[in-house]
Amino acid sequence: MLTSKKILAVLIIAVALVALVYFQNFKNMDLSLNAVPGKENPYVREYSLPLGSAPNGLIVDNAGLVWVTSKNATLYSVDPTSGQVKNYAIKNETPLGNVGANMMVWAIVTDSDGKIWFSSLGTKSIWRFDPTSGIFDSYRSETGAAFQMKASKNGEIWFTTLRGDTVGVIEKSQNASYKISSFGVGTHTNPAGIFLQNDSVWIAGVGSQNILQYKINQENDSVKDISVIKSIPEGNVTLFSSPTDLIIHNGTLWLTEHGTSFLTSYDLTSGKITRYPTSQNNFHTTTLPFWIRGAADPKVLWFNEHQGNKIGCFDLSSKTLVEYAIPSLPKDGYLTYPLNISQDPRDEKILWFSEWNTDKVGVINGHVTIPFEINLNATQVTLYHGKTGVVGLAIKGNFSGPLNLNASSTTTPTAELGNLTVKFSSNVVDASHGSTELFVNGDGVVPGNYTVGISASDGLVTTTKFLDLYIQNK
Repeated sequence: MLTSKKILAVLIIAVALVALVYFQNFKNMDLSLNAVPGKENPYVREYSLPLGSAPNGLIVDNAGLVWVTSKNATLYSVDPTSGQVKNYAIKNETPLGNVGANMMVWAIVTDSDGKIWFSSLGTKSIWRFDPTSGIFDSYRSETGAAFQMKASKNGEIWFTTLRGDTVGVIEKSQNASYKISSFGVGTHTNPAGIFLQNDSVWIAGVGSQNILQYKINQENDSVKDISVIKSIPEGNVTLFSSPTDLIIHNGTLWLTEHGTSFLTSYDLTSGKITRYPTSQNNFHTTTLPFWIRGAADPKVLWFNEHQGNKIGCFDLSSKTLVEYAIPSLPKDGYLTYPLNISQDPRDEKILWFSEWNTDKVGVINGHVTIPFEINLNATQVTLYHGKTGVVGLAIKGNFSGPLNLNASSTTTPTAELGNLTVKFSSNVVDASHGSTELFVNGDGVVPGNYTVGISASDGLVTTTKFLDLYIQNK
């Protein structure tokens, strides 16, 4: 099976546009001087990097420093507390030290020693940076560059190679040297996301369209190999569309389906699948959820939408989706590409993201109260042929301006309505008229179970509640 067309599209766009931008010298400066002016946004703050930097991989370390890579072979650190930005030219004296004119770094992580590890797509190098000494080292990865990296509790660093069809591990030896091992996961698997759980490693196979769990086999306190424990789904059945990243929490597998506009849950016991559509956007594009992030015991899950101009935050308790609009747009386009995201390890509601085609990084403060909320008088609707379901909807909160309402669904992979009819008695509500009715008709939809997202937006933030929809035979 070929690699996901969606992921290839993102990579092709990245490579093509990187060749069109250029780098200007950037001196260390205060973050406050670097803030992007514009409309007051209580949720999102953006900071400019040099023109042509094309930031992608970023990580927040345990001290709260933000590390972000750029195509100009520079590693930046951003200190949100002091406001200081520093830049480090990526180079060393080894044969692997030639990084080329353009770097496309997807994977970056911090290890238990505080070192920064990253890898540039299209190479066989994995880099390590010591923030204390300012020194870079590079190591050879025989099967190719890391696409995603995760640090284990015992100090190992695990990674996937999207093009190499392997899972790799970096282990530190007693003499402070490093050993890199790689294990094949099957031709055209194209592993992307990786999740570590006890003595096993999970991967999202974009090409094979499945989720795989491997047992980590140890020998003499070192990783010997990995062996398959579970494949979801089994056999040649297809359940997912380009699964890109994953998290396991309380017996549930959460994943992003990059070929769709869905955040998806899969019950590991019952096999039940529930898909949550993102809200509709003004560009009529599939939103392409990509990476997913969550704390060790998450209350929320974050994900970036590669074509939605939004960052999503899903509340696991209330099953409510909040999407934060990215303030900036590129000068030559209408979609901003937030290619990577990272939570602050000290606070799961603070999320940083890179804006690849605007040369910026941004931070979302998820603690800021949303001034409105959606209340539905029903959470389930069953429709029979010729019948229309009616749901009461009330918007409550301390808001003044008008809110726009829209609906999305899982009847189509793009989250559009398709043959499903959803109408509001009023598509716009305000503080004086916060109630409306929702009319749902599914006569043109194949019978089955679906999810409908009901969204309200003020342009800066969108809140979505979900409705279970059951369409019965005639």
